[in-house]
Amino acid sequence: MDAKGRQTLFTVLTVLLCLAVLAAGVVLSVGYYSQGKNLRAVDMKKYAKVEMEDEVYTVSVDADAIVKDHHLPNPKNTTLDLSRYPDVETVYSLTFLVTPREEGGWLIQTGSDRATAAADLRKGGLKLVNTEWIWTEQDMKNAYRVGLEYPRKLSMKKYVLCGKNSMGGYVLTVDHERLLRATGWDLPADEAARKAHTGYKAVLSLGYYVTPLMEGFLVETSSTLENVYAMLLDNGVRLTDTTWVYTLAEVAELYDEQHPPAPEPTALPEAPADPTWEASASQDSHGFLTSLHGVDQTPIRTAIREAKVQQYGNRLKSSEVAAAWFITAKVDEAAHRNCFRLAYTITTSGGKEYLVADVFDLVADVRPTASDVRLVKKGSIDEAVRTDDFGPAQYTVRGLTDGAMVYAEDNGASPFNGNGLLFPDSLTERITDADVWRLAVPADKTLLQLLGFGRNEIFARCGNRFPDSSVYTKFYSNYPWYQPKGSVSFETIKKKYPVAAENIEFLKAMEQLIKEG
Repeated sequence: MDAKGRQTLFTVLTVLLCLAVLAAGVVLSVGYYSQGKNLRAVDMKKYAKVEMEDEVYTVSVDADAIVKDHHLPNPKNTTLDLSRYPDVETVYSLTFLVTPREEGGWLIQTGSDRATAAADLRKGGLKLVNTEWIWTEQDMKNAYRVGLEYPRKLSMKKYVLCGKNSMGGYVLTVDHERLLRATGWDLPADEAARKAHTGYKAVLSLGYYVTPLMEGFLVETSSTLENVYAMLLDNGVRLTDTTWVYTLAEVAELYDEQHPPAPEPTALPEAPADPTWEASASQDSHGFLTSLHGVDQTPIRTAIREAKVQQYGNRLKSSEVAAAWFITAKVDEAAHRNCFRLAYTITTSGGKEYLVADVFDLVADVRPTASDVRLVKKGSIDEAVRTDDFGPAQYTVRGLTDGAMVYAEDNGASPFNGNGLLFPDSLTERITDADVWRLAVPADKTLLQLLGFGRNEIFARCGNRFPDSSVYTKFYSNYPWYQPKGSVSFETIKKKYPVAAENIEFLKAMEQLIKEG
């Protein structure tokens, strides 16, 4: 074969070899793509965002993080036509189905309401992995803590409770309990140790200072503590949205959301008879109170609150009850038959003050007014919490810690009925002030703790699953009616049982009346 023939043969072989390599490449590529090996894996377990509300965990997809990590256009900051990006729409459609397991923990499954979700993600070069797993209680708690920002930013605008006063005006208060849960702190169970926690004290000191405007309200976050923001930051929390303006329409909408209309009656679980104990006001032959047995304290505490408002006006930013007493006379020569006293730490626009409020000579069935309240400023908190002006020879001084009531007639009766309920009709009937103040308070609980049970028994009856370590899990598990199904939110209760949701807010307001006065 001459040189020209050899060159032709070489050229043909080279072409055939290139075609063979190309064909092999096509085959490998088809196999590679058909198996999805070209796709970027989205580890769904990594993007599980755990939050907690009313001691209930919720798991949601952190779609923003997926978009950022995989360099997709973010619908929150782009002008692109996202209908051209079905992968992005699919990412924001992803959800987690959380199913409680009988043996404990939860099954977490990834889902989407888009029938073409997998195909749409594939168009964007994505595939989901770790779409299903099991979390124990500790796993869920760890995921919740890992997801917390540091410092955690909490918007004060999110924790507003909107109510109305006796004149029909709007009243804005801080939902301290929700705010405490949002911090993620592991507070001690012991009440004294909890009160020693600087973050706990800082949260309870918070309030709102509301200034009426022409078309709404200026809302400013206030505190009875001078260094409250530093205390919170030391505990890993930073408050945001501490000042804002509400329009009248926004406040009215907020009130309507938190106070929906009453639902139709709903059947409740049958229960053995309630305790036969009934509170009745203890008084002497002249009608003066000798204890707070069965006495509705709301009018007394409300009269003191109104007297404070009258004295301070717009200068009053917040107040915190430092101590409370009910004082009764031992002898007829005493100057007063009885006295209801509260000591306060007051924060005004001019600084911090200390105040003592007295209501003397309470008579059964007579409601005191602001004019019946004596207010006395003190130079320090130590002076404010002294009761040595009531000599032990003439008076008996009883402390009212955490809403404690002074009576001995209950003889240790339990406030819970046979089903472990404080307010058996609370799903459909409104709880009243009288219902609260006639509760028998056992030796192992304070009134504030009972009010916590009153709120959470509503969640329990709606099938809410509390954490295994929760005091409510241990208590309600003793009753056959408690059948936990999963997470039940306040919004879910409000839609099904509006009166129950109103009762939850009412009990929170009663707790605030006791703690802030």
